[in-house]
Amino acid sequence: MTRRLSIFWVIMIQLLVFLQELHAQVKKNSDRSALAYYIQEEHQLAEDTIALKNFLKPLRQKELKVNKEQQTAVYYALMGRGTSRKIGHVNEISNRYFQQAVDIAVDEEDDALMLWLQVELAKYRYQFSQLEGSLPYFMEASFNIEEIPSNEQIAPDESYRSLGFFFYALGEYGDAVHYLKEAAYLAADSSVMKASILDNLARCYLLEKDTSRALAYLDDAKNLSVAIGAKARLARVNGMLAQISLGKGKLDSAKYFVEQDIQLSIESSDLKNKNHAEIIKANVLLANGEVESANSLLKRLSAEIAKDVYQSDFLVEVEQLKLKLAEERGDAQQELLIRRNLSRLLDSARFGEDAQSIQRAKVLVAKERYLNEIEMNTLKDKQARFTRTMYLALFLMAIGIVVIAYIDFRRKMRIRHHRYEKKVLSYRLEKTLLDQKLEQANRTLEDHFRYMTEKNRQIEGLQREIAKINKSNLAEIEEKNGKLKQLLQSHALTEQGWQNFKRTFDEVHPDYCRQIKIGYPELSENNIRFILLQKLGLSARETANVLGISIEAINKNKQRLRLKLGESYDRVMEAI
Repeated sequence: MTRRLSIFWVIMIQLLVFLQELHAQVKKNSDRSALAYYIQEEHQLAEDTIALKNFLKPLRQKELKVNKEQQTAVYYALMGRGTSRKIGHVNEISNRYFQQAVDIAVDEEDDALMLWLQVELAKYRYQFSQLEGSLPYFMEASFNIEEIPSNEQIAPDESYRSLGFFFYALGEYGDAVHYLKEAAYLAADSSVMKASILDNLARCYLLEKDTSRALAYLDDAKNLSVAIGAKARLARVNGMLAQISLGKGKLDSAKYFVEQDIQLSIESSDLKNKNHAEIIKANVLLANGEVESANSLLKRLSAEIAKDVYQSDFLVEVEQLKLKLAEERGDAQQELLIRRNLSRLLDSARFGEDAQSIQRAKVLVAKERYLNEIEMNTLKDKQARFTRTMYLALFLMAIGIVVIAYIDFRRKMRIRHHRYEKKVLSYRLEKTLLDQKLEQANRTLEDHFRYMTEKNRQIEGLQREIAKINKSNLAEIEEKNGKLKQLLQSHALTEQGWQNFKRTFDEVHPDYCRQIKIGYPELSENNIRFILLQKLGLSARETANVLGISIEAINKNKQRLRLKLGESYDRVMEAI
């Protein structure tokens, strides 16, 4: 009975703990939803800072049932964001607002809040073409976002989407797709944000030449935009469909989609997208041979775009199209005028800086990632040292030293193995080339003599190398693998090699071997090999190397020959 009661209370306690954790999680989600509402709706207030302050009043007065410091930090950041839209460039007022928000996040050690602020600061810089200024914030956010679960983040869908847009701008489409897919998973199903994410996923796949996936995402983006009445997003989708149709030569479809793009851009007051759509339309008109219509459209676009410094890239596209038009018409004077204007635009500081910034940012991405990884590991180590006892810290330090020593040992071993394998490969290649050279030769006795002389040079080189390695830090590798020793042994004259040499020798001296065997039947095959190699002109050491035996074995062979031949030894050798 007592045991059953104990089990009952254990289950009840576990259930109570679970319910408390569930309640806390639901409360956190509710708190984040409240903040996310203000973060998303702030975009709708355009450039009216008074309306913005009124809208954010609950945050300023900490009326929400949310962490009060988070409310204040979000208030400052949104004020900084709204003020920058009003002023139209990076400014001191916005900078102060953002800094106040960052100070709160640092004081509170709130990682989720800091992640959201990093993304906001990156967007703030990037919005006004300060790509290099935005890079450190984006890079920090890209690392931190992987460390914080999405259910603990503030507006995670917007953070992932912003990172996706950034890497898209850098041309890092693989990273962009990763972040955009995370954003699509987190975004509300029937939202403008979800439509924009699908649209940009289509752009990424289109730039990676994956048209089938691009069209699938475009179709999803179009259906969602129609369902929620997102005209601006639907306009952009139609623009992409127009470009795809133009690329495939489907001019009627391209014209239909681009007209839809322009109309929807006008209805949604998206002037920048309207200008972009009209550039696409000019391309369609030119492709369709409607030169005068294209010329009229390009003149009007030049006048409109020239008024906005942030659309200089569009102006370059317009001038390039006008140049193409002038070339087709054969209008040399107009062509010269456009070329001068285009050259001025391309050399303008703003356009040049933007292009260079993107290139510099691409180069810095890998470096920034590495530095951020080092910083993250350093911070983790510091946190571990603060939270563990001295004994544990010493233990971890000892483990770290062992790991570093092991890694260093492994690295050195890899270097040694690499050096060793290079040496083996070099000697193996040298031997192979020599064997091939003999195969391709006429195989005269002179060829065999040169071959065996060169083989001796290689053997002696290998012997010196093995002796040198045995005294170096590569000795253990050679002892374990024995590749150089195996290669040295492979230099010994094989049965096939001996037969080839003997065949050549018999062709030059047809009766020599036969007479020796008849005159001295007690001679073994090894004795005859020794005699023939001596006749070829090899020294005792060279003969030893070719036969793969020691010089002592050669001397013993001579002694045995003396015993077998007796007084005939000198005569035989003299005959040789």
